[in-house]
Amino acid sequence: MLSPSAIYRNMPWVLLLVSVISAVLLGFFILRVIRLVRQAYITSVPLVEQQDIQFDSAGRVVLCTEGPRFITRFSNLTYELGTRDGARIEGKTVWLGRVSSGVSKVRLAVESYEIPRPGRYVLRIHGLGPGWIADTEHLVVFMKPYLARSIGYVVGVALSAVLLIGSTILFLIRLTEGGAGA
Repeated sequence: MLSPSAIYRNMPWVLLLVSVISAVLLGFFILRVIRLVRQAYITSVPLVEQQDIQFDSAGRVVLCTEGPRFITRFSNLTYELGTRDGARIEGKTVWLGRVSSGVSKVRLAVESYEIPRPGRYVLRIHGLGPGWIADTEHLVVFMKPYLARSIGYVVGVALSAVLLIGSTILFLIRLTEGGAGA
């Protein structure tokens, strides 16, 4: 059985091992979040008054707006999704809109729809105003919902980051005390 002094003597190596394991876990969770977001992506289209959207499967989809940071272009727009024969699909407002942001772009979840069957649908956007010209800066993005699945990965990122930082700091403190095998 290990005595307290033996544990204390070997603590830097235990802390180093914990740091390495937590770094691996941190990388794993970050990659899983990135992969989850990529897999949730369905399609993106330019911001225009009306266009056809192809959905390859039935189920819930989330309409997101994507554009440059600090713009208000999307603020007064309303969205309508329907079938090609004119039947409207009721959208539900996403009250706790997820925000995904990069260096220059922000994606905000706006509405969710239940797609009854695969096929072509018509997206109408109201409020663009006369003379609006579509560009590559302002997009409408459809995604599969991923918030519930991403929560576990985000918690994993946070916990493994805390463990990595804490164990690394304790390792360095213990190492500078001269306790590395002494």
